[in-house]
Amino acid sequence: MVRQQFVAATRRMREMRAPPRRRNSVRSILLAVSLGLNLFLAGWEVTQHFGPSPYSKPHPAPETVAEAIANSLPAGDADILRKAFVEKRPALQEAREEYLNELARLRSIITTEPFDRDAFDASMSRMRATRQTERLLFGDTMRDVIPRLSPQGRQAFVAAHMGGRS
Repeated sequence: MVRQQFVAATRRMREMRAPPRRRNSVRSILLAVSLGLNLFLAGWEVTQHFGPSPYSKPHPAPETVAEAIANSLPAGDADILRKAFVEKRPALQEAREEYLNELARLRSIITTEPFDRDAFDASMSRMRATRQTERLLFGDTMRDVIPRLSPQGRQAFVAAHMGGRS
């Protein structure tokens, strides 16, 4: 009798127990996607934090900027711009070389032990001056070119390089 009661009680407990849970495939997929997205974002954050700084490279060369501007202008205006920069190329290249050389000197000074604060300050000043010379040559060339552009060329310049139409 005790045995029958035990067997009956065991049956009742089995029947009361919830049916075995099937794995919810949608939930599993969402968890896998979430894990993958979290790993991707964590990797992206690490590369942003430890990757190269945007300041580790020199500014683009004036010729590169001028070509990008010329590509946004009508053909006749692009020719005017290219011709002006061809005329100024020797001075622009010389200024660019001075800037890059000073940038290399500055990198060397920064990594030299013991650190020489006076040499660092002097190199920073020279680098700033060479960059300013390069920018002034570029600006002077643009100041000569823009008045010679057609109205459509000036509109295209503003639209492409100055944030919209005038």
